[in-house]
Amino acid sequence: MAEDGSFRRHVAVLFVDITGFTRLVESVPPEEVYRTVRPVLDELSRVVQRHGGEIQQVLGDGFMAVFGLRTAGDEVGSAVRAALATLQVSADMPVHAGVECGEVLVTPSWEPGRFAVWGRVVNIGKRLCDLAAAGELQLGPMAFGRVAEQVGAATPACVTLTGTADAIVAHRVVA
Repeated sequence: MAEDGSFRRHVAVLFVDITGFTRLVESVPPEEVYRTVRPVLDELSRVVQRHGGEIQQVLGDGFMAVFGLRTAGDEVGSAVRAALATLQVSADMPVHAGVECGEVLVTPSWEPGRFAVWGRVVNIGKRLCDLAAAGELQLGPMAFGRVAEQVGAATPACVTLTGTADAIVAHRVVA
């Protein structure tokens, strides 16, 4: 273990995302998104924990879980069994999953978040992040409207983000 508390470990990681989340966010108010998605994420989390996984990060419609972080063993098998089990959780809200394993650096974390946010804004922010290349920031129309004078040169582009109904004007800012 290093002075900062970090260490290397062979683990398996599982990513689980709810399929169709963007369509849901585009079609109903944030409160309905929360009421629909929260029970599914709660059950998915319980499935992962029953298989020995630890939820490392939650990102709106999905999460990343780590297997084998605290004890060595069949972390890959556990992750795969958990992944298969998550696929059976909800017919109404299907999920997709990915598993990979290997050595990682485990570091102390910052204080975990104490709340979650739901709605179209979160979805658009994630999609804009996916759109950005290395060294770029993609700003949505509302955000750009608030900070246009502060960001300097920005390149506007009309973009259709995955799963959204209408194109938006995103502004690319290069660091």
